[in-house]
Amino acid sequence: MNIGRRLTGLVVSMFMLLTAFGCSTATEPKTEEKWDREVDFLIVGYGLAGEAAALEASDIAPDASILVLEKMPETLAGGNSIASGQTFIVPSESGVEGFKEYIRNCNEPNPIPEEYLDFLATEFADQIKWVQGTVNAAGYEVGYVGGGPLRWGSLVVEFAEFPGAGFEGTSAHIRKEGSGAFENGGVWKGFNAAVEMRDNIEVAYSTPAIDLIQDPQTKAILGVIAQDPEGNLIRIKANKGVLLACGGFENNLEMQRNYHGMDTVYTAGTPGNTGDGIRMLMKVGAKMWHMNNQTQSGGFWLGIKVPEYESTFMRNMTFKSGAWIEIDSDTQRFYNESKDYHRQHMKYVEYGRYVDLPHERALPVHLIFDDKLASSESVASQWLSWPITTEGYVWSKNNEDEIAKGWIIKADTIEELAEKIGRDPVELKAAIDRYNAMVDAGADSDFNRDPATMEKIDQAPYYAVELTPTLVATTGGAQRNTHSQVLDWDGNPIPNLYEAGELGSYVSNLYQNGVFLSEAIASGRAAAQHAFDGKSTVTSVVEAGSNEEKPADPKLEDGKYDAIYKGQHGDIKIEVTIADGKITNVEAVEGKEFLFMDDTQLSDYIQAIIDADSSEVDTISGATLDCQGISAAVKEAVKK
Repeated sequence: MNIGRRLTGLVVSMFMLLTAFGCSTATEPKTEEKWDREVDFLIVGYGLAGEAAALEASDIAPDASILVLEKMPETLAGGNSIASGQTFIVPSESGVEGFKEYIRNCNEPNPIPEEYLDFLATEFADQIKWVQGTVNAAGYEVGYVGGGPLRWGSLVVEFAEFPGAGFEGTSAHIRKEGSGAFENGGVWKGFNAAVEMRDNIEVAYSTPAIDLIQDPQTKAILGVIAQDPEGNLIRIKANKGVLLACGGFENNLEMQRNYHGMDTVYTAGTPGNTGDGIRMLMKVGAKMWHMNNQTQSGGFWLGIKVPEYESTFMRNMTFKSGAWIEIDSDTQRFYNESKDYHRQHMKYVEYGRYVDLPHERALPVHLIFDDKLASSESVASQWLSWPITTEGYVWSKNNEDEIAKGWIIKADTIEELAEKIGRDPVELKAAIDRYNAMVDAGADSDFNRDPATMEKIDQAPYYAVELTPTLVATTGGAQRNTHSQVLDWDGNPIPNLYEAGELGSYVSNLYQNGVFLSEAIASGRAAAQHAFDGKSTVTSVVEAGSNEEKPADPKLEDGKYDAIYKGQHGDIKIEVTIADGKITNVEAVEGKEFLFMDDTQLSDYIQAIIDADSSEVDTISGATLDCQGISAAVKEAVKK
């Protein structure tokens, strides 16, 4: 009798446990009445991966019902995709093998299966035709991210010393047709315009997925439990499968501490990425990977966190003024703070390997500067980060609004500044005196900072702003195969469950710019193709020039000519001087503060333009994205 009661209690307990986890049980009848809604394909998350999956499914099965559940309201949709740098990388057909070798080296010491590399390289090279055909129909076009048409060889390779780094490829972008310029959020917006044209795709905003519904015997995923905008729980059946494309755990500090070991870190992207997909995947028995790589794969940038926004602003990548330093928890400088780490997603070499900058181990960190910098240029990026790209905040060029808000601390003396930010006045004064002495000596004997980037911190008032690591993306999630099927711990696909985008990314260590968005497209499409057993026939001819092409030089008329380059950060006015029929000078006369490069990079690139001795100013290998845009502006100017 007691045994019977115990068995009965055990069955009830198991039933309650399964129900609590949102699962159907073997004894629960699976009738149509148990579902509030039924669709063919259900996508969780409306970033680029979700868009690509929905569009591919719609192409294959125009009559299928496709539902996308988006956690955020419509005005804040787009995931990290809309707040990113808007580059998707495209290796040329001849560059596929080199690209594979390069990515293989980026992934060390945590390799992924070779068939995964084959999939990524082949899809990245081929999918540009589908992308172009898809967005063209919606009034958008594909071009080079720095402006102008695609050109093979026009991309910045972040780890140029790695084998395979010389592969031929391009950094692609999507913008409104005919604009020819960079567009903030353009990649996501182009795909969104295409989605809005499809009658069989529905996007439900402010409707987060709460749990997966899993058959306890077959382990197949039957659907999801979601929460509608009114707070009601709804059960949605998905006949062809469920795709999780809901991003990572950037905005979940508990997960960051447990899985990445970072005490304090924030996101510069969507605040909606709180690890919802991680939680759901773990509950259904998925095999997790890439939760804690050797590095934060996408890197962390230097953020400015303020109470008014959940996501961070980002510290300006370069400054015209050199009157600034960064100090660590010991109120000391702790690295060469002026180097262009942004070209490698904020990695530096330590013990012969690339690792993240030391900020997360050095907190609290403050940026200290004087009035020469504060009154002349923004300390925060004016074009990149969620509060700016999506919520519409405009950071003042001379920081006066942010000083008034208390985001930037101001004081008349160094000692007073130290008191206001909780530092020892003697230690802060000593750190600044040491830095100023090295400026006078013309050499940084501590960290070998370029003397050209150093200027004495000696003009009151003085300022401080606290810096924090701010994430681009996480890559942790479930391991998936090349069909984007989620695998269990035995390496078998969990039936009807797919995953795409940064959630469970194939990136297992160092990140190359453009890979995340390309992976989002490829993995989203792969899920739809497997679910519907087909492939889209949408395609387009892709034309791209080459950096090796040099047409004959026409004679140019002497004089000064100007053009506006609509860059990633703002408008830059370029003035071109022609003498004796040749380009003799190129100058950024307005908007120089918006350039994604320092003075040395700009000077070197302008000299390269002049040395090219051609009105057809070819893009220069290794140049920044804005350098490529300047080339386009020069071409426009000399045509006049």
